[in-house]
Amino acid sequence: MRFNVLAGCAMGVALIAPSLSLAQDVLGYFDGVIAKLSEQGYREARLVDAEARRIVAYDSYGSEVSLIIDAHEGTIQSWDYVNMRDN
Repeated sequence: MRFNVLAGCAMGVALIAPSLSLAQDVLGYFDGVIAKLSEQGYREARLVDAEARRIVAYDSYGSEVSLIIDAHEGTIQSWDYVNMRDN
């Protein structure tokens, strides 16, 4: 019985490891996108929703904007103001 529990734990760790690696890849990808945004004048960029590829940042005018990032190009696919009064 003890062997089966240990084997099950080892398998569980093996199943989690690829997920952690994928999460690190995704975060690394967005770190690169955020660095590019900083070069373009955006500041305080932060990943809000990785699945939706949404980053929130301040543009060069000081308005807070929500950016949807293209999954393949890493470019801004669409954007909108977070606060409608900035519009």
